[in-house]
Amino acid sequence: MAKRFFLYAAASLACVAAAARIQLPAPVSDNMVLQQQSDARLWGRAAAGSEVTISPSWADTAYTATAGADGKWSAAIPTPEASAIPRSIVISDRDGSVTVGNVLIGEVWYCSGQSNMEMPMRGYNHQPVEGGLDMILSARAERPIRMFTVGKAVSSEPLDTCSGHWGLNVPAEVAECSATAYFFADYLNSILGDDTPVGLIISVWGGTTVQPWLSRPVAQQAGLDVSGTESPVDRTTPDVLLMPSTLYNAMAAPVLPFTVKGMLWYQGESNCYDPELYERLMPHYVECMRKGFGLGDIPFYYTQIAPYSGYEQGARLRVAQSHLMKQTPNCGMVVTLDIGDSLGIHPVNKRDVGKRLAYWALAKDYGRNDFACSGPIFDHMVTEGQRALLYFTNTGGGVSPLERELEGFEAAGTDGVYHPARAIVECATGTLTVYCDLVDEIKNVRYGNSPYFEATLFDNFGLPASPFVTSGELE
Repeated sequence: MAKRFFLYAAASLACVAAAARIQLPAPVSDNMVLQQQSDARLWGRAAAGSEVTISPSWADTAYTATAGADGKWSAAIPTPEASAIPRSIVISDRDGSVTVGNVLIGEVWYCSGQSNMEMPMRGYNHQPVEGGLDMILSARAERPIRMFTVGKAVSSEPLDTCSGHWGLNVPAEVAECSATAYFFADYLNSILGDDTPVGLIISVWGGTTVQPWLSRPVAQQAGLDVSGTESPVDRTTPDVLLMPSTLYNAMAAPVLPFTVKGMLWYQGESNCYDPELYERLMPHYVECMRKGFGLGDIPFYYTQIAPYSGYEQGARLRVAQSHLMKQTPNCGMVVTLDIGDSLGIHPVNKRDVGKRLAYWALAKDYGRNDFACSGPIFDHMVTEGQRALLYFTNTGGGVSPLERELEGFEAAGTDGVYHPARAIVECATGTLTVYCDLVDEIKNVRYGNSPYFEATLFDNFGLPASPFVTSGELE
């Protein structure tokens, strides 16, 4: 009996060892969502030189890849139209096979940033998410939303693996998911329909600047000091979260082979100390991530930091953030000037942030929003002495409200000194008109120039205008 058990156990271990020869990274796993109508990339490790066969349940054709000398292989698998019908993929080589199950085909978005993107649906201690409990309790597994959150890690070299799993749309998983990202997925799915699953890949770390999210080559190109990552680093390394590339290497690189529709970004608070530097680095970040995904100029939608009295240079950073849309193609910015918190860096309203990110995607990527997605964007100014007419694009029917004096406007004359100005959207013209009798002639107008400010200017659908300076300069 003992001998028979030993033989059975040995045989079982041999089978396990053979089956384990195919190794898949954490993102390629049960419950994942693959990007519809794309050549979705799958990758992993196998015996060096072996032929790997990939057999998706939706295709009559099997696809092959050859493992290199290091055992790495990758393949691009055509995917059908979106469907919430669970599928499977069998991946095999000469030594065994692995089946990835409960796979959905839909829309996949990469979500990254610092604490306001990281903030889970359950909130932080003493810092709730508005409507969070309702979203948690109403979660149901059959709704096709899936979430993969990358485990926190740092590295001085790009990694090809990370920790994490694809979570189903159930209360326990939703509670821990990024609230902003989930509200985005919730709204996107509600508009596109339950036959279009939404997958989220979430890579976040609170309190981080943009620098560690840059790859080393891009950081060098941007003129940053990368000497800190010449030696291995870990989470105990001093200032590791300030070093360029440490988070890119450990928390972005491992998921970059995954095929996505676009990217969402909510970060900037930790770069408030130097708005000029942030404005210079953000185009590099977008370039870095687009190059990493290798999918061309995929959409990049980002959230402007919310008003908060503790950010001394918050107004200047918000203006700097607004410039990215002109600097880099296929970018869109969500304005949060109406949902800040003067005393808290984590505003409770994450639903509107997620919805506004979805407005951009629905308008630019899905052809489902011809109305408004950005709020008014300053275009040009016509001056007439102590009076100036300001014109905007993306108003969805005009700036508002009409015939109401709007706070937060200042005007500067030839001396460059700003004074409070009277601003009103006049009914007769529908144009925002600014008056200032404290200057000789209006040369510049700025709006929302304070760390904490509540929006007064909106489009026809209630989306707020971004703070702006008519000269386009940070002042």
